[in-house]
Amino acid sequence: MIEQRRLLLEVATRHGVKIGQAEEVWNLLGGKIAEVIADIDKKSDELYDKEKFPVIHIDNFGKFIPNQRKIRHANHCLNLKIEKDEHNI
Repeated sequence: MIEQRRLLLEVATRHGVKIGQAEEVWNLLGGKIAEVIADIDKKSDELYDKEKFPVIHIDNFGKFIPNQRKIRHANHCLNLKIEKDEHNI
């Protein structure tokens, strides 16, 4: 957290912005990303649907692209759990 604060202070100084304003922008950015990610139910048939993970584009910051490998791994773990539950019935 100290490193993040140092980087934020450095960027604010470089662009002539007060640290309070830079922190507000940073918090709004994180809040917007969290809002978009958590907006809809990502599962269908008990597994994560890759199509429900949007690419988030924020002007002047870039694109945040979902990691397909992590989605596949999560589905793999859910499949193992489902198979294990079926065997225990």
